[in-house]
Amino acid sequence: MMKGEEKGKMGAVMIHADVAESAGVILGDLDSLLNGRVYASIADKLGIPMGYIESYINSGSAAAVLAERLGVNMLAAEDLGARLGREGRIGLIFGLLLAG
Repeated sequence: MMKGEEKGKMGAVMIHADVAESAGVILGDLDSLLNGRVYASIADKLGIPMGYIESYINSGSAAAVLAERLGVNMLAAEDLGARLGREGRIGLIFGLLLAG
């Protein structure tokens, strides 16, 4: 690894740490979310059961509580999820987490 690459990775870790702190979760849980895995700390912070979040991320199936958190009905949440794809759905959950 070249010196610039090493510095870039350290900078990314620092940014992730800042984002995790802003979201009120630990860095490992944030990293897991970015990889599509949800832990109880994130589910608790969002007030949405973990299984509902995982289902939305993996299949786009939206539970009423998740749709409500997004401010839309279930059909709209599922349509949005279909348009966003898996990575977009992860980003959406991440945004909810940051919005508090």
